[in-house]
Amino acid sequence: MKTILRICLRDTWSLLVVPTGAVVAALFTFACAIVFMAKVFSPNSIATMQPVFEFAAWLLLLLCPAITMRLIAEERRVGTWELLLASPISSFELAKGKFLSAFLYLLLLLITTLPLVVVLELYSSVDYGTLFSGYVGLLLLGSAVIGTGLVASALTTSQTVAYLVTAFIWLTLSLSMKVIPMYVPTRFADIFFSIDPDLRFNAFSIGLIDTANIVYFASIAVAMGWVTIVAIDKTRFAKCARWKIVLSALLLIVSVVSINSISMNNQFRARIDATGSRAYTLSEQTSKLLEQLDSPLDIVVLLDDSTINDSVVRQVDEVLRRYKNSSPNIEVQRINPANPESIDAYDALLRALIELYADEVAVSNAAIKEGTYQFSMLIEFASSTSAWAEGLLELSLTPKEQETFQTLAGALSLLGDEGHLILGEVDKAMDVTESQPLPNVSFARDILVAATGQWSKELAEVARWLSQGRSDSISEICKTESVSFQFMAATLAEVEMRLRELGELELGQIATQLALGEGALILSEDGATMIPSNLLFPEQLKVTDSIAVDHRFRGEQIISSAIRSLLADSMPTVVFVHAEESSLRLQQPNNADIRAVANVLETSRFNVEEWNPVDEVKPFFDNEPVVWVIVPPPNRAGLEPSPREKKLIEVVNGLIDENQSILLNIQPSLLPRYGHEDPWNRIAKRLGFSIDSERVLVERVASGQNTLELQRSQMVQNPRSEHTIANAVRGLQIFIPLPIAIEGGNSLINIQPSDDRWLDQIWERDHIELESKQPLEHSISIASAIEMPSGNRAIIVGSGGWFLTWATDRVMSLGGDQVALVNPGNIELFLTSVEWLSGLDEWIASGAIGNQTTRIEGLSETAYLTWAAILVLGLPSLLLTGAIVHSIGRQRR
Repeated sequence: MKTILRICLRDTWSLLVVPTGAVVAALFTFACAIVFMAKVFSPNSIATMQPVFEFAAWLLLLLCPAITMRLIAEERRVGTWELLLASPISSFELAKGKFLSAFLYLLLLLITTLPLVVVLELYSSVDYGTLFSGYVGLLLLGSAVIGTGLVASALTTSQTVAYLVTAFIWLTLSLSMKVIPMYVPTRFADIFFSIDPDLRFNAFSIGLIDTANIVYFASIAVAMGWVTIVAIDKTRFAKCARWKIVLSALLLIVSVVSINSISMNNQFRARIDATGSRAYTLSEQTSKLLEQLDSPLDIVVLLDDSTINDSVVRQVDEVLRRYKNSSPNIEVQRINPANPESIDAYDALLRALIELYADEVAVSNAAIKEGTYQFSMLIEFASSTSAWAEGLLELSLTPKEQETFQTLAGALSLLGDEGHLILGEVDKAMDVTESQPLPNVSFARDILVAATGQWSKELAEVARWLSQGRSDSISEICKTESVSFQFMAATLAEVEMRLRELGELELGQIATQLALGEGALILSEDGATMIPSNLLFPEQLKVTDSIAVDHRFRGEQIISSAIRSLLADSMPTVVFVHAEESSLRLQQPNNADIRAVANVLETSRFNVEEWNPVDEVKPFFDNEPVVWVIVPPPNRAGLEPSPREKKLIEVVNGLIDENQSILLNIQPSLLPRYGHEDPWNRIAKRLGFSIDSERVLVERVASGQNTLELQRSQMVQNPRSEHTIANAVRGLQIFIPLPIAIEGGNSLINIQPSDDRWLDQIWERDHIELESKQPLEHSISIASAIEMPSGNRAIIVGSGGWFLTWATDRVMSLGGDQVALVNPGNIELFLTSVEWLSGLDEWIASGAIGNQTTRIEGLSETAYLTWAAILVLGLPSLLLTGAIVHSIGRQRR
């Protein structure tokens, strides 16, 4: 071992003092710093070293051969190799000593990137688990390349040949394994994919430590080490035939393939998710909420941890721990419903729920029992009355009466024969089973409401028909029988009314969600609420062309909102008002819908409604706060508003007359260009704003060398406003398409003057004459808020599509299943606007959505340029200077 260490230190020192070592280190540091500044280090970007790791992996395929090419080939060139072979040092010691020296130099090479991590930590919270995984992956990849390079160096006297052979092998392996699977039968594709070193390393770069990938790189490094030993023996002993080298290589390849095949078997494979290692911090919003909590509260998360990523499970536990530590009134618990050991805890939870809703259970059970009894009476009535209706068919009837009695007899007969099926569904809903731990009172009630309501109306209509203008032969009979029909109809109507008066059965809703198995229960002294599992742990990442559903754990935001919903007297209702022919809660072409924001609102426990005033009557709400979100028509067919748009404008004017809180979103318009007043401008004036819907804010950006593009949108990170809403979204990227200027109220988003920005009247054309444009000389507002003397509030945003799904739910991939919102500020702006319009100013703070993934904050332009100079130029220059100074010192000695 001492001999190996002596060889290692000797060769490492030689790598450090020669210019080649310093140049390799400087190039590596320079290239990684460039990628860091370009891909990572910018305001509001994701705080991850993944782009640097992925680039460094490709760089190592080129640099590691430069490390190993001289370790043996150079010894041969200068004549020291024969002295080593003549010494008592074994081939094993020689090979391992040189491998360790190259590995140690690789480690020092990676250490030169640690200043990048330090700078990233200054402006964010680095995930050290992912960081550790990435560096482990680079070391393993580098080890495999070093092993291959030693073999090449041992087989040739030329450093150039050793370098080119090693680099060629690994680059060819990586590139070919991406192409070959497309040309082989699909059953063999996975084999070639598993050989791709790039795919193997990518798992490490996103924080997933997979034993199969460790075995892959380690087995290659070990195998190449043994081939190096054989190659050294060949040069040391004349009797070492070439066939022995070939045979050893074949045997090692077979063993490597066998080992990797076994490691890919899930029975012998382990995956460690290293992400999320930093302690989770509750938001300011949540902390204030918990500080004000003065009554006991239980938070119970039901989670089958075998179906969720380990990183998510750890985050759940960390969030619960933070809640527990933030208030003495909070008790937290995580239960696995699928684990037999959790039966006692689960049963205790059910008993607590039943006890909490004892009064509701008693009242609802009595109403359902009465409803069941009356419906069974209806079944008996139908069975007996159907025979009566059939008997009347033998009398002298008009064709219309004949047809009506036939229909009546058939319907009553069917009800008498199959009515028990409805009661069976009610009984099933009220049963307690393993899959339904609580009686589903809501479902049972809804079944009875639908059944009794329908038959009440049907029987009342039959009674009216029987008592009016029947043939003489059946007139008296029908009048007499109509009384029984009327009595049964009245009885069923009364039952329906009593069932409806039960209102929203909280335990029934909880029972429905509890039957799904997972979720989070929040229990207070007065009630409980359950967060469905699909809001906490959406099943899978679903990606379309540009939109993906974010599936990260949103525990803090949702749990805190649920706590507020329990403590608040009533939760606000958000009504989306539009004139489209189809529901905007359904997916629309190009994702021009409200699915994303509606989901976030419901996640935050807001009530969400949709109102199309053209086809529906206005919804009525009791006393809870209501926010009306006006969704403008996406386009106009002509210069006059369509009848549907005119109806929408009429309704918005009515809401203003009623002093309602409104979030008004306005599109640019062609009407002012042709001498017509934009009707939305009149609405804005009524609210105290003035809009310039004729012109769109356009910006010129450089997209390449001598290439300029026009951008008809604004990416805002600093709203440059001190309004409560602006403070909540500061630092989060907001995407505002087709922005128009707004005057009046308190500005929420200010755009600063620039030579590359202007307000363009001909904004819809692809080609714009840049020379004729007047640069923006003063700041303009594209979103503003106002509070009326009557107490109602209004917000106007000079863009119609900023809150639609295509803009709000756009994501970027972080590798694997990890994604991050591209425009987190859009969702945050919408949510905080709704809270402000509802008068819930104390709820507004930096929310959890934008901070689910750690981002870079507080980075100014000056700081960016300073760090760019230090990291990109300073560090590489320092390495080269040190090498030059050391070289000069050696020459003088």
